[in-house]
Amino acid sequence: MISPKIIKRQYDSGFEADILLRKQFNQRFFGIIVDFGSSDPQEIAGSAHFLEHKLFAKKDGDISHKFEELGADVNAFTSFNETMFYCSGIEHNQKLIELLFRIVGEPYFTKENVAKEAPIIQQELAMYQDDPNWAINNTIMKEMFATSNLGLDVAGTKKSIDAVTAEKLLQVYKENYLPTKMHFIACGDFSDYQVKTIFSLVNKLQKKYFSTNKKAKFDHTEVIGQMKDVALSSQSNSNLFGVGIYLKNFKKVLSSLDLAQTLLEIMLESKLSVISPWFERMKKENLLSNPLQISVNYTRQGSFVTIFGVSEQSRRVIDAIKEELKELVPNRERNFSEDFFELQKKEWLAQNVRSLNNLSYLAVETAEESLDNEDSFANLRKLQTMSFDQYLEHCETLMKDSQICSARLKGKDEK
Repeated sequence: MISPKIIKRQYDSGFEADILLRKQFNQRFFGIIVDFGSSDPQEIAGSAHFLEHKLFAKKDGDISHKFEELGADVNAFTSFNETMFYCSGIEHNQKLIELLFRIVGEPYFTKENVAKEAPIIQQELAMYQDDPNWAINNTIMKEMFATSNLGLDVAGTKKSIDAVTAEKLLQVYKENYLPTKMHFIACGDFSDYQVKTIFSLVNKLQKKYFSTNKKAKFDHTEVIGQMKDVALSSQSNSNLFGVGIYLKNFKKVLSSLDLAQTLLEIMLESKLSVISPWFERMKKENLLSNPLQISVNYTRQGSFVTIFGVSEQSRRVIDAIKEELKELVPNRERNFSEDFFELQKKEWLAQNVRSLNNLSYLAVETAEESLDNEDSFANLRKLQTMSFDQYLEHCETLMKDSQICSARLKGKDEK
């Protein structure tokens, strides 16, 4: 598979820019990703997310309205180690880029607008907390990472949201929104002239907004929780449960964290997906009927797996998952595991091909990879040439010394 052409620039300030060329697309995507997220060091939990919200506020009003006037979409998100602001449209390339830089580079925090935002974020948090899925996920994260920023919701807590002030928000901004921690991405069908114009404009704007020479600081401290199995009281009839796996030995595979993540996801799917022998046994015993949701995550503050599902006998399913993960590939299932690995190689190839036609997804993925010095297309080539025994060896290393915790909703009639 031919990977898309990416043209790169790095400016004297440390600010970086990529233009990803996708011919015959009318849509253009622009984004700025910042190497700072909810689990990174911040005096008040949730500051990164609060900051994402308030950077849309300007002296002349909500800047998102200016994108709407141009017929463009604009949005942002905060994850564990990054924050991204992005927009997409068909026309007005220069204006969209200028507005995007204004979002990120022109903070306008006042006592009034910060106080007005706090209840909005608290309401957003409260809405999530009403969802049983949130309770399960929140409990698992706390069991794995205690009350560190990684163990808390991205938005923080009601108490921490109340503690945010304009002064503290500006301090977080100045410490983390640095040119060495920022990356611009453009994706679409651009001519050679447009490529030169975009790079020239980005250089002008990054000089205007990010002139500091301050160096970025990174914190890799890991805080480990109690790793217990928790039963949560519930007045609902929900049978949700979750399993958390703390990956003590998660490391790069062939110089790539993304590839390590992919290999573990394949391994866990091979053992627990709907087509696995294990799931077939669970189905015959009337313990599971719906697929599990499996996710592998790595952050600077710790790496982990989450597994979510629904069962009327969740305690038995959790025990069965723990038992299944004790052994990577039982001899009786080796043929299945090897066939599944080859099948997943083809599926990951197809997934990468599909991503080329989803401009927004492709651009966001490329921006995220830029922060971690990753290359999904290079990783795909490494995956395609990897043998089954090599794959097993990597998975065994990644799972070494891992610890498991769980959370389940205990029905109102359960003792």
